[in-house]
Amino acid sequence: MKLIERKQYLDKMIGVIGTPDIKVLTGVRRSGKSKLLEAFKAYVQKNIANANIIHINFNLSKYDTLKEYKALNEYIESNYAEGKENFVLIDEIQMCDNFELCINNLHATEMYDIYITGSNAFLLSSDLATLFTGRTFEIKVYPFSFAEYVHYFGLTDNYTAFDNYMLEGGMSGSYLYKEQEDKYDYIETVFDTLILRDIRQKYNIKNPALMDRISQFLMDNVSNLTSARSITDTLTSNKDKINHKT
Repeated sequence: MKLIERKQYLDKMIGVIGTPDIKVLTGVRRSGKSKLLEAFKAYVQKNIANANIIHINFNLSKYDTLKEYKALNEYIESNYAEGKENFVLIDEIQMCDNFELCINNLHATEMYDIYITGSNAFLLSSDLATLFTGRTFEIKVYPFSFAEYVHYFGLTDNYTAFDNYMLEGGMSGSYLYKEQEDKYDYIETVFDTLILRDIRQKYNIKNPALMDRISQFLMDNVSNLTSARSITDTLTSNKDKINHKT
């Protein structure tokens, strides 16, 4: 897949190197957090001579044994290098049980520069202060902006480019497909994963069918003012038993 430099995010990460904060990259699935972490790793390797990078990507099966906080903590401590700047980069941190206990312990030692990524379903802004005892620096990563879309495809006609962007959106993974139907299928799969695996799992949704209808309503009314009452009125008109508190 073609990559572009997402400078606005990378510069934020570079700007907080050496600070005591726990740096947290948040965003929806497939928004580019993993690639951004890899780009940051490449920057550190190139520009910081005495860096020791401990990089863990929980999407890879070779790290399955570390999906428990004590094992993760032991692995990181065993790879610490005395006299070097020790960077800890962890991708998809939520896949490790009780990960916050490990991160809080590492942060308390003041020996590591910590960067982690996680999906919005598990690392909402409101959750960070609860999960971590140390100060966090959140970097919110979004799908491609229109400017990034134009840069990715090397386009010069902004009017045509904007029409295409409105159809295709900013999920860059869909750009690999030639047919528009395949692009839509990709985006729908990402959406289903976000709803099914993330939101339903985290909040233990009891009525998934109703949640699907609410999701559809919100997508249909993305440019309109929406309230709990307007959602309720629409759903009750379709014979869903619901009130604004639901």
